[in-house]
Amino acid sequence: MNPLKKIINQLSLIDYLIVVANVIFLGLYFVLSFNNRISHDDFYSMYIVEEFGVIDGVKLIYNQWCTRYVALLISFFITSFLKFKTTLVIYQLFLLLLCSSSIYLFLTGLKNIVNISFTKFKMINYSILISCALFYCSFNIGETWFWLSSSCTYLLSCIVLIFSVGTILTNANTFLNYVVLIACGITIGGSNGTLSLTLLIFLTFFFIFLWAKKSQLSSIKFSSSKVNKCIVLYLIVHLAFIVMYLGNGNQIRSSFFKEISIFTALIDNIKFSEIIFLKIIPEIIPYCLIFAIVASTILTPISAPNSIKSSLKKICFSILFLGLAIYIFQLPITYKTQDIGAERTLYPLAIITFFVFTFCFYQFGKLFTNKKHIQKVLSITALILIIGLNSFQLHNQYHISKSYRESFDNRLIQITQQINNKQILLDPLTESGYLHSAEISNDSNHFTHDQLKLGLKIKGQLKLNNTSR
Repeated sequence: MNPLKKIINQLSLIDYLIVVANVIFLGLYFVLSFNNRISHDDFYSMYIVEEFGVIDGVKLIYNQWCTRYVALLISFFITSFLKFKTTLVIYQLFLLLLCSSSIYLFLTGLKNIVNISFTKFKMINYSILISCALFYCSFNIGETWFWLSSSCTYLLSCIVLIFSVGTILTNANTFLNYVVLIACGITIGGSNGTLSLTLLIFLTFFFIFLWAKKSQLSSIKFSSSKVNKCIVLYLIVHLAFIVMYLGNGNQIRSSFFKEISIFTALIDNIKFSEIIFLKIIPEIIPYCLIFAIVASTILTPISAPNSIKSSLKKICFSILFLGLAIYIFQLPITYKTQDIGAERTLYPLAIITFFVFTFCFYQFGKLFTNKKHIQKVLSITALILIIGLNSFQLHNQYHISKSYRESFDNRLIQITQQINNKQILLDPLTESGYLHSAEISNDSNHFTHDQLKLGLKIKGQLKLNNTSR
């Protein structure tokens, strides 16, 4: 039989709807990637790379302000190629490819645990859909996905963490697996301090659990090889994090924040965690719901149904886990800044929220194993909503991001033409939609002015023409 016909014959209505949703999403993502432009810190990166080079630039910033050395290295490396117009587009497409590949690897390991089997095509199809879910479930899509300086730190470290979890869950135990885990550990530990700390805390508790339940290790399908891979990741993240934490730039940056006791941080963190749980997470709940319904349906195995008591117990545990994750993740931010983390820094919590919703619907699905039609109707309804969402945003973001790109490019042309003027009066940029805006502040002393001036070598003053709004 023709391979293509064989694939088509194996697809259900849900699979076809996922294909449609994915194709539209890929179109949306490409439009945003094509219209994306650098912003704020990226202009400063241009200045650093041009003046000092990539490696010396990393050393300079590491010692003077920011110690996220791996994120800086990646950001500066990409910045060095920004003279080519396609660089940012290629980078954005690479992020989505890496995200989908990480999900693919994660599903490869997960399917052995939940006793389900997928064809390669279905795995790719589902991986893109879940990547789409992680896109929409971001607290701030522009800051998280389309800001070079930010994505190298927060988005990339999260994608790499998913990739490392997938590497651990797979049954393969080769030398390459450990090389990959070392690279992942260095990237996480050298890019995202809050994520590193949270991961180290949860892995510590995980090792304690395994030690306490070592006689039941086989029953939870966690072999000794998987434990060894966890240990490697734990050690590498730890070492990479220490290098980041001990950097002189970290000490300088910390001096700008008020010092509080650990006890005060523990108490204040309750308030900030409640704000995240009650005000920030609800913003993405609609997206979590529709995507989790579909994801849970395709992951639910054909097996004997769960008892209501068992499912409710697991659902309650997952909600408590989410609350604990929020508290632990926010704690180092509270201790250092006495404030809630920026939306881009909270992206791991958005991912955890989506997975918790998926797990809850998965448990509900196991209650109705003998009534698959209910799950099918819910999943088809959710997919129709996703297709509608993607179609609307493709049309909407195409016009918004295109207008933003044109206004950004026109601004650069204006600056080039008036580069020697003592003052350059700039028209405001148009709305950026899902992209991260490069708009500067109305305050001429604001750091966004300094970054733009350094990156573009502007000697005069910049001012926004508010009368043109």
